[in-house]
Amino acid sequence: MRRKRKDNSYLKRLVSSLRQLKAKSKKPYNKIDKTDLRAKPIFSDTSRFTMIEQALRRSQQEFISIFNNSPEALAYTDMDGIILEVNKRFEELSGYELDELRGKHIKKVLTTYHTQILDSNNDFTDLELMAKKKDNKLIHVSVSATLNQVNEQITGKIFLLNDITNRKANEVVNNVLYNISRAANSDISLKELYPVIRKELSSITDTTNFYIALFDEEKNKLYFSYYVDEVGERDENFLVSKYSNSDNIFNYIFKTGQSLLLNYNKYKKMVARGDFNYHDVITNKQIWLGVPLKIEGKIIGSMILQSYTDPKLYSEKDIKLMEFVSEQIATTIQRKQLEEGLRRLAHYDYLTGACNRGYGLSLLTQQIKLAHRKKQKILLAYLDIDGFKDINDTFGHKEGDKVLTEVVKLFKSTLREIDIICRMGGDEFLLIFPDSSLKDLPMIKERLNKNLDKLNQIIKKPCKIDFSIGISYYHPDKPQSIDELISIADESMYKEKKKNNGIRSAHMTKNKF
Repeated sequence: MRRKRKDNSYLKRLVSSLRQLKAKSKKPYNKIDKTDLRAKPIFSDTSRFTMIEQALRRSQQEFISIFNNSPEALAYTDMDGIILEVNKRFEELSGYELDELRGKHIKKVLTTYHTQILDSNNDFTDLELMAKKKDNKLIHVSVSATLNQVNEQITGKIFLLNDITNRKANEVVNNVLYNISRAANSDISLKELYPVIRKELSSITDTTNFYIALFDEEKNKLYFSYYVDEVGERDENFLVSKYSNSDNIFNYIFKTGQSLLLNYNKYKKMVARGDFNYHDVITNKQIWLGVPLKIEGKIIGSMILQSYTDPKLYSEKDIKLMEFVSEQIATTIQRKQLEEGLRRLAHYDYLTGACNRGYGLSLLTQQIKLAHRKKQKILLAYLDIDGFKDINDTFGHKEGDKVLTEVVKLFKSTLREIDIICRMGGDEFLLIFPDSSLKDLPMIKERLNKNLDKLNQIIKKPCKIDFSIGISYYHPDKPQSIDELISIADESMYKEKKKNNGIRSAHMTKNKF
C-alpha cells in the first residue's frame, strides 16, 4: 500500500505566504486618500505606509526563502501551466535551468498520459507520474499541486515533485521476487521454474543471454541446469565441466564466491593472469555479469548474464541488484530441489530412476481413465531380465545393480517421452505405452532389440543382457481391471521365458524377443 505523505507543509506555507502577500497589497489603505491626508497629519500616514511596505517586503522575502530553500522540487506556474519560477531543487531534478524552463509548459518535464489532470483546476496529492529530464532520462516522480487563490481568484499553481525512482525500483524487485517465490510454491518442476526466473528478471535487467550453473556434490562437477544463448551455444566442453579441473568463468565465480563485471579488456587480463580460460571467440563488444548463488554463505552455483553486442549494457549498479536477487533465487532453487528429491524418493526407484511399483500403478490408473474417455488403447509390456539371479550369484550384486541401471537407460533411450517405465520389483519391469495397440508391438520390439545389441557391444560385460517379455492391452470397448491386465502380461512373460530354454547361465547366448 502506498504510504501517504504526512503533510504538504511547504506547499501550505508557500501558498499562505503568497496569499498574505497579495492580500496585504490589495487593502484599501495601501492607496493614499486625499481626505485622509487633510484629516490626519501626513507623517502619520507616511509612517503607516512605511510599515505596510516593510511587512510586504518581509512577506515577499519569506515566500522567496521558502520557495528557493525547499528540499522539495517546486515549480510555480500560471493557470495554463506555463512555468514562471522553479527552485534549485527542481533544476537539479529536471536537469534544466530556470531560463530553459521559464515560459515553457510544465508538461515539458511531466510527460505521461496522465497529464490531463495537470490542466484541471483542482488540488491533488501524490500523483505518480513519469518525468523526463533534460538528458531524456525518465524518472518516477510523485507530484502534488496546490492552486494559489487570492480574494477568491485563482492566480496560479504550485507543483511539488519528489523523485521516487528508487522506491519504484524496489517495488519492481520485490514484485519479481514475489512472483518467483509464488512460482516455486506451485506444482511446476524445477525445469519449468528456470524460464520463470529468467522472465521475471528481464523486468529489471537484460536476460537475453542467461545461464544458471549448479554444483553437484555427488558427482563433483558444475553442470548447466538452464541456459539461453542467442548464438545457440552447443559446445558440451563449455557447458559441462569437471569442478576438479575447471577453467571457465562459471567455475571461477563458484570457487571464489566473487561477483564479476567484465568487459573485453578485463576479461582478457584475467585470462592472461590464469584465472580462467575462454572457450570461444570473444570480441570487444561483449560484456559479462556474474554472481555466485549463495545460501547462508554456502555457494551452490553461479548465475551469469552476457551481451555479445552492447559493452555498456551492465554496470556496478546491476551487480548490486543481481547480488540481492541471487540469494533469493538460490534459496528458491534449493527448496525446489529438496521438494523434487522427496518426490523422487516417494515415486521413483532410487537405484534406476524408474517409477516405483506404487507410483507406476497410479499412473496406469490415470492412463486407463484417460483412454476410456478418449476411446484409446493402451499397450502393456511385462519384462524381466533373463538369468538375473545367475548374474548376481556369479558376479555379485554390484554387477547386478549395474545391469538394472543399464536396462532402464536402454528403456529411456528407446521409448517415447509419454511412455512409462515402472520397476515392479527385483528384475521385473512394467512398460506402459499410452495410445498404442498390438499393431505397434513389432516396431517396439525391433527398436528394443536394436538398442539391446548396441548396449551389449558397448558395455562389454562378462554377461550379456536379455529379456523375457509378456504383453497385454487395454481396449475401451472391453475394459479390464489393472490386476487383470498385469496378470495376463505376467503369464505371457513366463510362457516366453519357458521358450528360452529355461534358466540360462551367466554366459548366456543372446535370445531376442
